[in-house]
Amino acid sequence: MKIVCIGGGPAGLYFGLLMKARHPQHDVTVVERNLPYDTFGWGVVFSDATMDNMRQWDAVT
Repeated sequence: MKIVCIGGGPAGLYFGLLMKARHPQHDVTVVERNLPYDTFGWGVVFSDATMDNMRQWDAVT
């Protein structure tokens, strides 16, 4: 299966990581419009529920 994720923010990158880890045979591509070292100073805060879900699905990272 070919999967293209539009947006290389936290959700897009994490989705790509989890999908590839669970289904290594899939072709996963993340497309981001900004350059690799572009930064905008935005902070990302995850709720306790989100962190619990992340630990459940991907305890290693």
